Amino acid sequence: MDQLRHADRLSMVGQLAAAVAHEINEPLTNILGFAQLAIKFPGIPEQVAHDLQKIVATSLHVREVVRTLLMFSRKMPSKRIEVSLNEVVQEGLSFFQYRFAKESICLDLVLDNKLPTITADPGQLRQVMANLIVNAMQAMSDGGTLTIRTFQTEDHASVVVADTGIGMNAEVKAKIFIPFYTTKGSGKGTGLGLTVAHEIVTEHGGSIHVDSALGQGTVITVQLPINTSAASRYAGL
Repeated sequence: MDQLRHADRLSMVGQLAAAVAHEINEPLTNILGFAQLAIKFPGIPEQVAHDLQKIVATSLHVREVVRTLLMFSRKMPSKRIEVSLNEVVQEGLSFFQYRFAKESICLDLVLDNKLPTITADPGQLRQVMANLIVNAMQAMSDGGTLTIRTFQTEDHASVVVADTGIGMNAEVKAKIFIPFYTTKGSGKGTGLGLTVAHEIVTEHGGSIHVDSALGQGTVITVQLPINTSAASRYAGL
């Protein structure tokens, strides 16, 4: 019964998110477009240019929030193909490599080169990886180690994303998949990242598990079903 009520709440929140995103998107596009045009106007005062840059930066942040809302409301179609989880991980990391040295984060990457393929939407899985990596990085504001590894467990391909950050207490851990719940400051999170990741993984027939404690970092494990035929091919190697 509790699961049904939770699913019903998620459905209602998803419908609301889609409606809000739709209403925001058009005026936001206009604001961003006009600000970007205005900032290119020759001879504008320095303070005006600075203010316009703030408008552009804020609009880009809101656009990212809208995009996340649309993904949460499942209005973005899923296109599933045979993909390599290792490739998805590497593609997800490519967006953040430049930030690791800047933020004193050491990457420990271990990929199982015999990992069978999975049937999934690569774009949605990249979103999952991006959300997990961003959360890990934000938990290590003073630097640390980000560990990512892939491996096979029976009929699943798994990826672990672990950080040496601040960790979570039991109360926070119990709420991390609740839509819009966040412990981050203003402008640093929507409270939808892990909710979206959980929804995507679940819809792919997988599971996501979180292990964390205050001061001891966080370990997130994602399991996704492998292709049986692909597993047979790898077993014969």
